[in-house]
Amino acid sequence: MSKKLYLVDGYALIYRSYFAFIRKPLFNPQGRNSSAVFGFFRTLLSIMQQYSPESLAVVFDSMTPTFRHVKYPAYKATREKAPEDLHAQVPVIEEILKAMKFPQLRQDGVEADDIIATYASRAASEGWPCVIITGDKDLMQLVGKSVSAMIPDKSGGYAEVGPEEVSEKFGVAPEQILDYLSLVGDQSDNVPGVKGIGPKGAVDLIRRFGSLEGIYENLDQLSPGQQEKLQQERENAFLSRELITLKTDVQELPPPEELVLGDYDKEQVIRLFLREGASSLAEQLGTAKEVRAEKKEDSYSGENAEYISLLAADELDRLKKALLEAKLFALDVETDSLDPMKARPVGVSIALEAGQAWYIPLICEGTETLEEEGVRRMIAEILKNPDCTWVGQNLKYDYKVLKRWGIEDIQAKLFDTMVAAWLLDSTANTFGMDALAERLLQYRTIHFDDVVPKGKEFKDVPLKEATAYAAEDADITFRLYEYLKPRLEEEDLARTFRDLEMPLTRVLAEMEYAGIGLDGKSLERYGKELAKALDGIQKEIWDLCGREFNINSTKQLQEILFEERKLNPVKKTKTGYSTDTSVLEQLAEEDPVPELILKHRGLAKLKSTYVDTLPKEINPHTGRIHTSFQQTGTATGRLASKNPNLQNIPVRDEAGRAIRSAFIPRKGCRFISADYAQIELAVFAHLSGDETLSRAFEKGTDIHRQTAALIFGVDEAEVSPDQRRVAKTINFGVIYGMSPFRLSNELRISRSDAAHFIEAYFAQYPKVREFIDATVSETEKSGYVRTLMGHRRFVPGITSRNRTEKSGAERIAVNTPVQGSAADIVKTAMIKLDMALMEGGYRTKLLLQVHDELILEAPEDEVVRVSELVVHTMQTAVELSVPLKVSIEDGDSWGAVH
Repeated sequence: MSKKLYLVDGYALIYRSYFAFIRKPLFNPQGRNSSAVFGFFRTLLSIMQQYSPESLAVVFDSMTPTFRHVKYPAYKATREKAPEDLHAQVPVIEEILKAMKFPQLRQDGVEADDIIATYASRAASEGWPCVIITGDKDLMQLVGKSVSAMIPDKSGGYAEVGPEEVSEKFGVAPEQILDYLSLVGDQSDNVPGVKGIGPKGAVDLIRRFGSLEGIYENLDQLSPGQQEKLQQERENAFLSRELITLKTDVQELPPPEELVLGDYDKEQVIRLFLREGASSLAEQLGTAKEVRAEKKEDSYSGENAEYISLLAADELDRLKKALLEAKLFALDVETDSLDPMKARPVGVSIALEAGQAWYIPLICEGTETLEEEGVRRMIAEILKNPDCTWVGQNLKYDYKVLKRWGIEDIQAKLFDTMVAAWLLDSTANTFGMDALAERLLQYRTIHFDDVVPKGKEFKDVPLKEATAYAAEDADITFRLYEYLKPRLEEEDLARTFRDLEMPLTRVLAEMEYAGIGLDGKSLERYGKELAKALDGIQKEIWDLCGREFNINSTKQLQEILFEERKLNPVKKTKTGYSTDTSVLEQLAEEDPVPELILKHRGLAKLKSTYVDTLPKEINPHTGRIHTSFQQTGTATGRLASKNPNLQNIPVRDEAGRAIRSAFIPRKGCRFISADYAQIELAVFAHLSGDETLSRAFEKGTDIHRQTAALIFGVDEAEVSPDQRRVAKTINFGVIYGMSPFRLSNELRISRSDAAHFIEAYFAQYPKVREFIDATVSETEKSGYVRTLMGHRRFVPGITSRNRTEKSGAERIAVNTPVQGSAADIVKTAMIKLDMALMEGGYRTKLLLQVHDELILEAPEDEVVRVSELVVHTMQTAVELSVPLKVSIEDGDSWGAVH
């Protein structure tokens, strides 16, 4: 053997790769963890690139018990079972290694270390070079003149080490590693070692006496304490050495000359990497052109795709007939604005199958297009058909654009690829079409900036380029449908998508289209009041400080608080002592200035975020504000609001009420506000099945008062406001996994008191703790949690060895089913309420959803009947083991109903 042989410790590299991404795991397009796959081959390809090995083998442990288990049944018995999502990646790694024609070695009854030791021993005796790639300290005993090791370094890569480096790292020579480990043991393998002898003591003993035998031959030279430890643990010391000793005569292994790397099907491996979402690895193997070719599969926008510009009336008729026959199509609208309430259609693209799409331009520079009304009528006819399925990406946008265009009766079933992708993995970063095409189809789309020059609009793009861009949108959307639909079925999410999320998409589109009225002049007047109040607070602060300064300057505020007013700093940042909200709240207990600063900041934020901004959001065509509800905005399933965000306007303070009072109904209408009472706690009671917690909801009593009475041991009638406040914090804190430390900070009580309150809570509600423990345990096995309606959320870090990270993951695992199920209930109520209003022929419309609250706009003569309908619909939306309660009010402004 003349070539250098590289031996990869397979499982050591797999484990290291998996846990390297534990804080932010990687997922393949199917939504499965791919951290180990990516990290393993990133390392392997890096070694290939850096060292160009000709001989290499990846060595794996036996799948059956080894001779060490026979000798010592407790061997590796304490090792935690590998996470399921790690274990599932091993066959994938083996598949890719096989495709790359990398030799793989495994033999029953022995470990990878023994196979590696057999080759290393031969290399040492025959004098040919051998390199061991591992993170396992056991293998350091093999390092010598011909044998080196590559071990993980601080940079995240691997560094080659020889005898000198091993001696420097462990304090003993490689040939003494065996005796060193016999003394210190190996906790990960449950090798006992000698209790009371740590690394430092082991090094000292071996340096003095040379070996394990030498130590035991010279016990009389040691202190009484050391003698006692070593004598008591003699059997364990020599058992440990026997377990750690590597077998160097494993039989029936291929000769090292056969462990050579050869040619392999590069395109096949690129496809496998792309299947696992590892585009960067694919690009290391092939040119950018080769990878793009594999990503495009049958070249979507190339020779095998047919993108057609539709300009003739008879072609439009033929397309309409084909659409009504197919009953399934992707349809995308090109417009001149990102705001659907201002946008007008510039063209429409349609795909009936993958690889073929039509673009119907309505406005295109230098092109004679079809009559707009004829195109509109055709689209209206196919979307009116309830037997058809309209596939789209971010369908709410197109829905509203078409509704403004005059297509109001849309009865076709909806399939939004953006929502489907979110449902499959709600923790992904983005769900835009370009990102989904890259992530799921391994395809780079034509980007808007690629075809529309700066300062121009889409209608200015020549027909050929416009068709390539727009038709591709429809084609990719259809391909995403083909990819996502079967996966929804496979992951048991199809029903949630079909019965909850898609009906909700239609409801949200109608709500956004309806908008809500705003009295801009009222806000303008209030803005002047706020400006005057802010000036007054600023003057009061200046008077107290004895000079004027910029309140918004962190540096100047630091000088005022900590140098001039001599307040004690709470925490430090890179730029000096912190002046954030939490710090100012603490400092406010000893000085009036921090409290005034907080008040100034709060009012200034309200003024800039809402009072000054909201009037600018009034649509010039409708005179109303049209927010956008994000279905894919959170991992729990709760809706988010943007452009503008109407969910974060303060509820309880005077300023928040003043802002809400500017939201007004149409003339002759009133607002109805319906709010679920304690919905998350009701869901928590249902999920946990705790009888005591459930009883409060069944009796209709104050849950916080009941909890206070139970944990403080008093009658409910005797519960004080402070006791109820503590109980309320704990009730919600348990759902969010609040620790004693956080509870003590929030309630300003001692850590021990906080721990006592939490323990008292669990003593009174024992099934709550059982539910929490069971949920965490199940999540550790599956890697995800589900809500009542089937929403799934992956929980990265649930198997982390980092305590802080794992605690955070456990909080997510417990909170998501509660918060997510509450969101499911609200969504279900919205869908049923919208249906009830339509079937009843009411003119009342749903306008807003603010977490657990629904806002409707009702004609005055419908308020009483609709209020009764709303309460009944919301309370019966979902059947739980505890009753759901709804409070309802009506008023002439949003502020009046809160």
